[in-house]
Amino acid sequence: MPELMRDQLLALGDDELLRACRVDRRLGTGPGGQKRNKTQSAVTVTHEASGIAGSSDETRSQISNRLIALRHLRLNLALRLREPPLAAWGFAAVPSLRSPDYPLWTAVLLDVLVACGLRISEAAAFCGTSTGRLVRDLSRDPALWQEVNRLRRDADLAPLRRD
Repeated sequence: MPELMRDQLLALGDDELLRACRVDRRLGTGPGGQKRNKTQSAVTVTHEASGIAGSSDETRSQISNRLIALRHLRLNLALRLREPPLAAWGFAAVPSLRSPDYPLWTAVLLDVLVACGLRISEAAAFCGTSTGRLVRDLSRDPALWQEVNRLRRDADLAPLRRD
């Protein structure tokens, strides 16, 4: 598969994305009885080109864990891969955390934040929202919140606080 841009990668169907990945299976851990602890139900999906991975051992089913691991992979790709921001914000509303559009929204929002020097007010203006609304949207997802604060620390900016 030729090298795809991040947004194209996030838009792939599950089967197409899996073809670009290595899938590792291992024994699950924690409660769940023999099915979970004695079969290889835990799954890690690693995107070969980037080395970014998503994993799951949340259920006793390898198939379910593979789907959850793919969802985690998509979010990790969105959190880690940056592209120049689009000329205009293309989202009318914030997608739910489980929406298929959420990883792309996350990626584009991080692109905008980085392009704005991680200044929340500038990013909010670009996105057509208020600073307070943008902070609330960021705080809905712990992984996104941590990534924004990591980027801000790396840029010698104060971390965001939840109100």
